[in-house]
Amino acid sequence: MAAKICSCLKGGETQHPKYTYSRLSKPSTTGIKDKYNVVVIGSGYGGSIAASRASRAGVSVCVLERGKELQPGEYPDDIHQVARETQVEINTGDSIIDGKLGQPTDLVDIIVNHDVTVVKGCGLGGGSLINANVGLDCDRRVFDDEAWPKAFRDDLEAVNGVDREHAWQMLKPAPYPRKFPPLTKMGQLKKAAKSVAKEVLDIEDIDNVFYRPPLYVNFKDTKSNHVGVPQEACVGCGNCCSGCNYGAKNTLIMNYLPDAKNHGADIFTKVEVEAIEKDGEDWRVCYVTHADGITGEERTLRADVVILGAGALGSTKVLLNSRKRGLNLSDQLGERFSTNGDTISFSYDGTDPVESVGLPPDFDKKKPVGPCISSIIDLRSPQKALCEGYVIEDSSPPHMTEMGYSILMAIESHVSGIDTFPDKSLWEDAMRGLRPDNISRTLGMLTMSQDKAQGKLILDEQGSIVMDYPSVGEEKNFELVNKGHKVAAGSLEGTFIPNPVWGGLFAKSRDVKSVITVHPLGGCAMGESGQTGVVNHKGQVFQGNTEEVYDTLYVVDGAVIPRSLGVNPTLTICMVAERCMRLMAEDCGWTVSYSFGKKKR
Repeated sequence: MAAKICSCLKGGETQHPKYTYSRLSKPSTTGIKDKYNVVVIGSGYGGSIAASRASRAGVSVCVLERGKELQPGEYPDDIHQVARETQVEINTGDSIIDGKLGQPTDLVDIIVNHDVTVVKGCGLGGGSLINANVGLDCDRRVFDDEAWPKAFRDDLEAVNGVDREHAWQMLKPAPYPRKFPPLTKMGQLKKAAKSVAKEVLDIEDIDNVFYRPPLYVNFKDTKSNHVGVPQEACVGCGNCCSGCNYGAKNTLIMNYLPDAKNHGADIFTKVEVEAIEKDGEDWRVCYVTHADGITGEERTLRADVVILGAGALGSTKVLLNSRKRGLNLSDQLGERFSTNGDTISFSYDGTDPVESVGLPPDFDKKKPVGPCISSIIDLRSPQKALCEGYVIEDSSPPHMTEMGYSILMAIESHVSGIDTFPDKSLWEDAMRGLRPDNISRTLGMLTMSQDKAQGKLILDEQGSIVMDYPSVGEEKNFELVNKGHKVAAGSLEGTFIPNPVWGGLFAKSRDVKSVITVHPLGGCAMGESGQTGVVNHKGQVFQGNTEEVYDTLYVVDGAVIPRSLGVNPTLTICMVAERCMRLMAEDCGWTVSYSFGKKKR
């Protein structure tokens, strides 16, 4: 029987989820068997899908996750808790600032390199724990790119059909309900949409441009969802990106992972896989455990099939280490790294309230901020080139970041801010600066666009993963996006503030236009052979630069995506992972039931 968890947070405000949750994972120090049919490395979207589908096939499954397990009520809820749950690795080539902070199991994982910074989740459920929940399809023209293997492109009817449906039924995305309280930030983004659509697309009608995107958020209270997990309805606190303490986010610990456990999978946290080695017909998985701040000695277990689902950086790192130990892999390993064109800008201190910052635990639920992202300006148009399309989404930083957010915006408004209201009188301009609570009239704008996917992931001498993408911030998509953001800020009569690391204080102090991405892709890209990719269309890893594959070694996560998607990538990653598992089941002679009914245990 899984241990029940309490809902107390140490060192701050106590959260009380409506429901009690059971642990999904077992202690890393005990219980790991010597051999499994399938070992899944990582528990993000790809890894969780692999664990669910393989366990439903009735084979023995083991999931190994570097981070810890956090359930509702255990996520950080003040600045001190956030600090304790953040790991930072700075590797810019500057010995003065380079170094590491935090533990390898901390929830928020930040890697700072010269041109690219990655912010990702670390824990059971991977990035789903701290993402903004958006389930959007990429532009169908993305799949026309010959970077995708022909066999994949020939199977798009199934990818966009059955594979998408399997992911959709498990994640249950839904837009912010119209019967829920209206959101101030949504109204402000809609106001901006009218100006941006006119400027970028030369259209007046925004019905197809501005809308409420599907979200991995539960909006109806349920004592038992489709996999037997209770979930409270979203309360609109806006703190999605620090972890949902109400259980309303449809994170992977609410669907795919408990489904895997229900069907017999063993799940272990605080276990970091370092490499995999071929051992006859088996695979040897080499791992260390992290407990109480201490990293244990390397251990091994064996598997018939190994599935990598540790994300673009994690899966690539494991394979890079494996190659150092003698595994024959493609020279393309690490190539085609993409930032997914991620950027953020701000309309600071506009005319009207925005009210987009997350709310503390004791907030009045009648005045919600809403989910982190609740609406979108979709500027992907068939009348424009694919590379010119992008999306703008509203954003809500967690409440415990409000002070830092306010200070940064105030500084940046003087360092990099551009007034979008030049016709205001000197008196009006001066009075604006004296108004209190500037941050309540500030709108953060998150955007995904099309970068060129020309980065590379490498290991440095210390064994750390490094994103090598010189001058990525100089690519045209980022300039294009910022022009749209400036128009949006102007429509709200706000000061336009570009991403501080691209065009603000940090960019100017380092003399580099760098990029922050929360959606890293690539590193183990699909290809026709080892000469053009790392895995084939099924996710099987190529043997060196040949067309031959290791037929029991797979990668099924964002690492296999060979190009930028230009939109929140989770749904596409899930569709690709579902396809990989569908084809794996066919090759292995497995029968996978996709129905929701009586659980095996």
